[in-house]
This record gives sequence, structure tokens and C-alpha cells, in this order.
Amino acid sequence: MANFITLHKQQGGQALRDLLAKPLGNALTVLALAFSLALPATLFVLAKNVVAVTEEWQVPNQLTVYVNQGASDAVAETLFDELSQWQDIGNTEFISPEQGLTQLRQIQGFDEAISLLDDNPLPAVIVVTPANDDAASATALAAKLRAESAVEEVRLDSDWLQRLSAIESLVLTLTVVFSGLMLMAVFLIIGNTLRLQVLNQKAEIQVLKLVGATDSYIQRPYLYTGVWLGLAGAIVAWIVTLINGLLLDTAVAKLATLYSSGFRLSGLRIDEGLILLMITGLIGLLAARLAAGKHLREIEPV
Repeated sequence: MANFITLHKQQGGQALRDLLAKPLGNALTVLALAFSLALPATLFVLAKNVVAVTEEWQVPNQLTVYVNQGASDAVAETLFDELSQWQDIGNTEFISPEQGLTQLRQIQGFDEAISLLDDNPLPAVIVVTPANDDAASATALAAKLRAESAVEEVRLDSDWLQRLSAIESLVLTLTVVFSGLMLMAVFLIIGNTLRLQVLNQKAEIQVLKLVGATDSYIQRPYLYTGVWLGLAGAIVAWIVTLINGLLLDTAVAKLATLYSSGFRLSGLRIDEGLILLMITGLIGLLAARLAAGKHLREIEPV
């Protein structure tokens, strides 16, 4: 067992030294692997953050009831008191036109525009939370509210959540599709690299077979080479993804500021980076085993 471990250490170390002995050619291969992996990794980061935003904003269905523009404060307050007594309504919140204008001023970019208005154009608003969270109950309640004479419009706030959920599904699908394509590209790059390496070392392999070396013994350094290439590509891809995350975080921070939000982009965690290393190392191992093993069996001593 000790000899087996020692042999693996020697062959693994020798495979790494052989890669470092040709830095330029192998660096190009590693960069090709890294950029192939950086795309799905970046998409994964975006998908993860879209899911986080969706979960953060998945509040119970709310309905925004807009009172008629010309209605007096007394009419709006009477409607508010009436709605508060409905059994299918769990909670109500009254927002007067003055409160609505104050909230609008707090949104960046609106203060200067509001200062140009002579009168307050906002109606009174009642935010209604249904007693039941299911979409069917909220839709039925919205239809019932629209029948009230003092109500001008009712908006179901879950509509935009449904759109956000559709965007989340699209991003997740794109992530899965591009991840599959890019991982296949990584498999082909490593497999083709080792195939060429085996063919270039055909004479050495024939000599080794002449002296009695088995295919598994000859193949083992190529397996380690595939693993080293995969791990190196994954490490560079991790760095590229972190840089992409920093660049995207700047743009996201500006967008979040416009919506008065403190949301920041979350990059790859340590455990996610380790999973990337494990998956890529396994792909390198499988690609090396298939590519090198096939050609090694075809090479016979002469």
C-alpha cells in the first residue's frame, strides 16, 4: 500500500512538473478552460442572486386600492373603515395623498420634479392584505373591491412577482443550458490536449510497453495531467468570476440605490468554489481516461 501511494505521488508530481516545464502552451490551454468555466460560473452567481431577490420579495399578496381622484378625505377614510371590517381582508393601511407625496420625494430623482407641481396629483391609497395568501383569493378580492363606487382602480401587487418568477426561471434555464455546453467544451479541450500529447509521445509509449509497462501504469500520468489542467482552469475561472462579480456589483449597487435598496451582489462562496474545483477535476479525469486510454490501447510496441 505504501509503494502504491508513493508511486501515485511520484507520477502526480511528475505530471505537474511536466506541465510547468511548458508554461506558454499549457497556459493557453488553462486560459481556454478558465474562460469556458467562467461563463457558467458567472451565470450561476446571477441566478443565485435572482433567486435571493425573489425570496426576499415573496411577501403575501397585496392589493393597492386607489380612491377616486376627486373623493374627499372623509370618503377615503370611510372606505378605509369599511374595508377594515371585511372578513376576507387581513390587514389594511391607509396612505393619504400627503403621505404618498412625502414617500415619493424620498425616491431619488423625484424631489426636483415634484417641486414643479402646483397641486398634489396623488389620490388616497389603501393597501390591503388578504386574509388568505393564495392567488385565487386575492384575485377574487380584487374583483370585489373594484365594484366599490369610491374605488377608481385596484392593482394586485403579486403581478410583478409573477413576472419576476418568470425571469428567475429563464435565468436558471440559461444557467443550466450554458453550464452543460461549457462543461462539455472543457471535456473536449482536455481530451483533445491529452490525445495530442499521447500521439506526440508515441515512441516513448512503445518503449515502455516493450519493457513490460502496463497500460494503466502508462495512462496514470495522463490522468493526473487531466486533473491538474482541470483544477488550474477552475482556479483561474474562480478568479475571473470574482472579478466579474465586483464589476457587476458596482452596476447593481447603482440600480439598487435608485430603488432605495441596500441590495448587493453575492459572489461565489468558498464551498461553491470548492464544488467548481471538484467538478472540473472530475471532468479532467474522465476526459483523460477516455482520450488517453483509447489511444494507448491502439499503440503497440514494434
